[in-house]
Amino acid sequence: MTAGEPHAARETAIVPGAERRRFARVDVALDGRYMLADRKDHPCRSVSISPGNLTLAAPVIGAIGERVVCHLPLLGRLEGEIVRHVPDGFAMSMITSRRQRLHLADQLTWLANRDALGLGDERAGERLVPSKRSVFITLADGQRLKGRVLDLSRTGAGLTVSQSLVPGTMLTIGKTRARVVRATEEAIGVHFHEAIPADVFNEDIRL
Repeated sequence: MTAGEPHAARETAIVPGAERRRFARVDVALDGRYMLADRKDHPCRSVSISPGNLTLAAPVIGAIGERVVCHLPLLGRLEGEIVRHVPDGFAMSMITSRRQRLHLADQLTWLANRDALGLGDERAGERLVPSKRSVFITLADGQRLKGRVLDLSRTGAGLTVSQSLVPGTMLTIGKTRARVVRATEEAIGVHFHEAIPADVFNEDIRL
């Protein structure tokens, strides 16, 4: 990790109001590593995460305004500045590109809904996130909705959808027929009518 890399193409995270409310904060413990301005590597654990802010439990607490580079599983490299101190750690405001914010929002949705949608460890050995996440979802009455794939296995998927759906809803994701088996306010879990063949199940798959 390098704390001093240029970041001309980045900007302080500004999240639209609706998105900020939707992903206000996820309380989740992820073990990672971080560096302050002195570039010394330290262990850390996330306490809470939002699209623009990250709170860490950390052994070395930097100064307000100090630059931080952090790596967390699932979320990758996160950069920002310390904005306040908290017990046993600090909160940082993240500096992100629009693409990073979209990725972070997807991962926060997954983290917030993985248990309710059945996206947890039981499918860990065969789960992936496709490179092309945006999909069109067609309902039985012909209505088309926009969605984004959060998590995919050969037999089902977790998605965010532009409209709330209820368990039992029949739909088609791209060309793949499925049924909603779980739903939260933010996302749905679906079961495919037919399992995806093993020879085409990879990150380049299109449903």
